[in-house]
Amino acid sequence: MTGQGHSASGSSGWSTVFRHVRYENLVAGVSGGVLSNLALHPLDLVKIRFAVSDGLELRPKYNGILHCLTTIWKLDGLRGLYQGVTPNVWGAGLSWGLYFFLDLFLGCLEHHTVPFSLWHMNC
Repeated sequence: MTGQGHSASGSSGWSTVFRHVRYENLVAGVSGGVLSNLALHPLDLVKIRFAVSDGLELRPKYNGILHCLTTIWKLDGLRGLYQGVTPNVWGAGLSWGLYFFLDLFLGCLEHHTVPFSLWHMNC
């Protein structure tokens, strides 16, 4: 009835559950989310520029995607193409990392490949 015996069995139970967790999936998801966001952010910026171009004279007019990209490059350089990238990179890295990490872990639980000594599920 001591706390030591209970925590020892509890920790061994958790170690069997987390034995199937692969941190490589977390790293792969984070790096994939970050790299894809960095590669495609200029196109996302162009999409947003077209969406807010409502015909006002205050906003620049673009004739197409390449014209928009070259105009932004000439006015603001590389910094202009990646304006606002930080929150997108954090969000994509976090969401894809957790997706890949938890997809395999929860998939193992769903297919009963993890011993259910800690989990009393009615599947």
